[in-house]
Amino acid sequence: MTLQRAALWAIVVAATVYLLVAGRGLLLPFVLGLTLWYMIDALADVFETPWLGIRMPRPVALLVAILLMGGLVWILGRTIRFNIAAVAAAAPTYEVHLQRLIDRGAALVGVEQAPTVDQLFDQISLAATLGGLATAVASVVSVAGIVLIYAGFLFVEQVQFRRKLAILFSRSAQQARVLSVLHQIDRDIRRYARIKTTLAAITSALAYAVMAWVGVDFAGFWAVMVFFFYYIPTIGSILAIAAPALLTLVQFDHATPFLIVLFVIGTIQIVMANVIEPAIMGRSLNLSPLVVIVSLMVWGAIWGVIGMFLCMPIMVVLMIVFAHFETTRPVAVLLSADGRVPELEEPGKQ
Repeated sequence: MTLQRAALWAIVVAATVYLLVAGRGLLLPFVLGLTLWYMIDALADVFETPWLGIRMPRPVALLVAILLMGGLVWILGRTIRFNIAAVAAAAPTYEVHLQRLIDRGAALVGVEQAPTVDQLFDQISLAATLGGLATAVASVVSVAGIVLIYAGFLFVEQVQFRRKLAILFSRSAQQARVLSVLHQIDRDIRRYARIKTTLAAITSALAYAVMAWVGVDFAGFWAVMVFFFYYIPTIGSILAIAAPALLTLVQFDHATPFLIVLFVIGTIQIVMANVIEPAIMGRSLNLSPLVVIVSLMVWGAIWGVIGMFLCMPIMVVLMIVFAHFETTRPVAVLLSADGRVPELEEPGKQ
């Protein structure tokens, strides 16, 4: 019986992964729309909180949140688009500097014929790579319309969602359990998003200050990239350190700016991600570090960069849902860092 259940679970997991990969084109716009809806709704809750005894009406709070989010997306989109074009235009100069560094390194180790940049990167030029990145950004922008449509319909659906739950789960125990799961998911994801966004903004601002002081080209663009990299567990920290440091290396003819950017931004990133964030976040997410890195690889393989951004919220949701059902509770224990998972709701408990 145990083998049959294990085989059944293996089939379910394999089928789910296949559907996630095969239906990527259909699912990703909906997931992005769901994320956008959630961010706007959470921001509206912040605006709705009473300030100095004055409470903003919900429709006004939603309108302010939509305008603010739209303005931020527009500014970020323009910043990324213009800077990618500028970096691509400057790529030949960077390739010359990089070739000079390669020649110096080859001379230091006694190599007579230094390899060229194209040979090192297997005939892939920096300009072509950045051009491909610009194309990828354009493809994301192309689905923006359908993402906005999904987000709009989610706001409409939100009004009747609780009423549908009450009809679907007529028994009070079932309804209480479902509401408990949704409440815990909402609480943990909002806490995660709030802390991550605050620390990402601080890290990005400090990185920009360092790069502007050193004189790194396109410091604003790389600061934006540092902000987004912060949301990717483990690998994001490495990219946030390596990307601006490598640009500094190929921009300048001496190593001092490179070392400053590498060690100062590296220190900021390590302190933020490994000292300050765990101290603030505590054990609220309680995900195993091994589960985090494996989920990063899995969701990255399934949904690319978007999967890397969303892997932590997805795993938090899965662990909470698994913990509230007896048959899947052992899976939640395996996903957790210390074996402690949310308690099961008692039947009839409100």
